[in-house]
Amino acid sequence: MKTTAYVLVVDPGREKTGIAILSGESILLMMDIVPTLSIEKELESLVTMYPSVQYLICGDGTNHRAVGDIVRDVAVKKGKCFSYMDESHTTEEARKRYFEVHPPRGWRRLIPRGMLYPPVPVDDITAWIIGERWLVTHKETVIK
Repeated sequence: MKTTAYVLVVDPGREKTGIAILSGESILLMMDIVPTLSIEKELESLVTMYPSVQYLICGDGTNHRAVGDIVRDVAVKKGKCFSYMDESHTTEEARKRYFEVHPPRGWRRLIPRGMLYPPVPVDDITAWIIGERWLVTHKETVIK
């Protein structure tokens, strides 16, 4: 029987930070946007709530040095693996995915999706995409 470790992914930002947890099969288990100032407490809580989390991944974009240090510290404290992941163009992908998950309604259906801008922040969806990217290159490690 195969066992699957979970991956907790962080899309760091200055004011807000996206978080997602994915299974080794790239199934989204949860996502949220939290204030960056509370990221350490949020991560510790999530690692406790999801004991199958074995990997903490941090995007390498905005504010990644400060947030990455916090993510690494939590990973070390909880005995988990840590790494950075390239997050090039993930915000653009997240904007597109937003409209896949939440199709436009009413008159917005008439506007080409490429011209639409999500009405809410998409940092959580960005974390989801970063996690999917990481899993593409690490699936053998996560599923044993």
